[in-house]
Amino acid sequence: MRKRQKRDLEEESKGSKMPNYTFELRDGFDPIEDDVGVILTDRQDAYQYARGVVRELMSGREAQTRTWRLDVYENSEERVFAIPFASLDETLAHLQPELRVLVEGLCERDRRLCEATQSALRESRARLGRSRGKPYLITNLGKRTITGG
Repeated sequence: MRKRQKRDLEEESKGSKMPNYTFELRDGFDPIEDDVGVILTDRQDAYQYARGVVRELMSGREAQTRTWRLDVYENSEERVFAIPFASLDETLAHLQPELRVLVEGLCERDRRLCEATQSALRESRARLGRSRGKPYLITNLGKRTITGG
């Protein structure tokens, strides 16, 4: 988020005395950030709002979105909670509780593996480009593409 936008949102949030909640969708690739957010009364309202967002995004495509996660931030600073899509997936309701926990854990691991793979792929392409004297991606979402180098 641009610093000016972030500062404006923080000032607006302070003026209203209610926190601004922003969201980040993690789908295994690059996170999708919410630049605007929504002003809600408290974390409980934010949690209920986020659950509704997850259900709406997942609707009719549960199998494709099961590994996704929605992170919720208060005043664009600290993550206050994360909602794994699998935890709200009604198509898993028929599973025994122990099996559902296992499936949810596998979904989380799958998303993290995809994120790590994407990061490694970006880094290897950047290293290859740099070694050949070609242009390469230096940062991605504000983080260095080539780590430790």
